[in-house]
Amino acid sequence: MAIYTRLGACMAIAAASMGLLGSTAAQAQPYPAKPVRIVVPLSPGGPVDVIARALGARLTEVWGQGVRIDNRPGVNEVVGAENVATSRGDGYTLFLATDPSISQNQFLYSKLPYDPINAFAPISRIATANMALFVPASLPVNNLKEFVDYAKARPGAVPYGSTGIGNATHLSMAWLENRTGMTLIHVPYKGLAPVIQDMLAGQVQAAFGALSVVEPYIKSGKLKALVISGAQRPKLLPTVPTLVESGFENIDANFTIGLFAPRGTPREIVNKVAADVQRILREPAFREKYIDGFAFDLVASTPDEFAAYIVTDRVRQEQRIKISGAKLD
Repeated sequence: MAIYTRLGACMAIAAASMGLLGSTAAQAQPYPAKPVRIVVPLSPGGPVDVIARALGARLTEVWGQGVRIDNRPGVNEVVGAENVATSRGDGYTLFLATDPSISQNQFLYSKLPYDPINAFAPISRIATANMALFVPASLPVNNLKEFVDYAKARPGAVPYGSTGIGNATHLSMAWLENRTGMTLIHVPYKGLAPVIQDMLAGQVQAAFGALSVVEPYIKSGKLKALVISGAQRPKLLPTVPTLVESGFENIDANFTIGLFAPRGTPREIVNKVAADVQRILREPAFREKYIDGFAFDLVASTPDEFAAYIVTDRVRQEQRIKISGAKLD
């Protein structure tokens, strides 16, 4: 009987040892060892989604593992953010998002189903997405100063479109109003396409939006771009001046595109993803097509740089939202 007991004990030790070896081997596998999912809290087809898909395709080549884009739009990015916040922090779920998820929603909603401050691990601030102020070609203004003078001469009579209350297009115009003394009429829409269509029909007279989206209308002579945010003129349309060039400093008309992981993701994985993403973003072909091609400014920050930026940006966003008066509940 003692022999069988000792034999059983030896077998148990051997099994435990094999299990430990198996666990160690699994841990030793280089990341990623299986496909990765990138959640995008926006609908397919927009500039942010295009960048996500291009980045995912290059990461697939670099990692030798599939990278799937999972679009989860809705409720000012809340749907996608909640999905990521409740996912495992193992590196196999990533989150490519913009300002609402991280820096704005806590000031727009009285209650959220996720913690925007603690739910995510910053990986890299990918780019600053600059927006252009555009107007109908028929409007008798040709630059931002002329537009401000035009609107100030007609207080409360100039309607502008946005892609929704609390959206970057709304907050940017509200900030411009505050800094210039204009009083405009806000007309919110559910996207930039209906804003453009109503502008062409004479229903609204100004809007902020992605230059890449309005470029065809500008080149066809139907719309005019008066100014764009950013440090330099866009390669996409180099005739469009910057806000600073136009004499308007301290005007915010942009939003951040950033990559995150769920809280608890190992730091070595965060660092690896950040390093690989930074290399891809700086590839000349990638930058030319997906950053410069959308009139965005490349950032490609480290995780620590991105975390520090978020802290200061939340202060800025709280001020912008307070000035706009936007609330979403």
